[in-house]
Amino acid sequence: MKHLTTLSLILSILYLTSCDFLNDAIEEQENTIDIAEGLKEALRVGTDTATSKLAVLDGYLKDEAVKILLPDELESQIAALKAIEINTFLIGTITGEQIYNQGIPLLGISSLAGKEQELILGLNRAAEEAAKEAGPIFFDAIRGITITDAENILYGSDTAATAYLVDNTYQSLFNTFEPKVDNAVNSVTIGNRTVEELYGNFISEYNNILNTSVQISLLENPTLGSIAGIQTIEESDISAYATGKGLDGLFLKVQDEEANIRNNVNARVTSILEEVFGLLD
Repeated sequence: MKHLTTLSLILSILYLTSCDFLNDAIEEQENTIDIAEGLKEALRVGTDTATSKLAVLDGYLKDEAVKILLPDELESQIAALKAIEINTFLIGTITGEQIYNQGIPLLGISSLAGKEQELILGLNRAAEEAAKEAGPIFFDAIRGITITDAENILYGSDTAATAYLVDNTYQSLFNTFEPKVDNAVNSVTIGNRTVEELYGNFISEYNNILNTSVQISLLENPTLGSIAGIQTIEESDISAYATGKGLDGLFLKVQDEEANIRNNVNARVTSILEEVFGLLD
């Protein structure tokens, strides 16, 4: 009888221990789920904030952190053109700055500076228009991701959740967002020209400048491009460029909001944000 009592006691202890272990495991799983959902909620709130800031007039254009400029290759070529100084045979010394900013009527060159500003305006207007449709695209991506390392992300950097979103959804977001941007690039107008037309005309006029010959002596008549050491440029996919820059701007605003939620109690506007990010306090 004594042995039976001892055995029963041992079994009871084992049962209670296993229940405690199971309860701990369930509680740990629930905490993991809560953290993952809290991170997703932060990304959703960040997306709301990003689109509300960027999908308005001047949302991109007047924000230097996200303003879309010309493609890097074109910017570097323009800088090389502006850097030249030429002693011409007939009209004296001219500089690349004069050529680009003022034009040289005697050489049949008109200024490109104003056209650059029109193109930049158009690119940003297209991004602002497309950003109006970014919310549902981002929400679908956020809903679809599985956060497998929620605790480390929570206790990681101030932008760890946004970085995780970028790493796991960027290409699919790009593919879904690009048609929206392409539509904007081909429908938003500055004056009476679409952004696509502004870009094509800019590249054409820029190349014409590079192909313009300048007489620097009786026997020398090089092109401005050869003097500057630069080649004419091919048109690239301006919609893809604007899509990439537009997404960069949206992600930047999302990560700003994530950092705000992490560090500012008042930014935790839902109960799950308070619960999950309160663990950081």
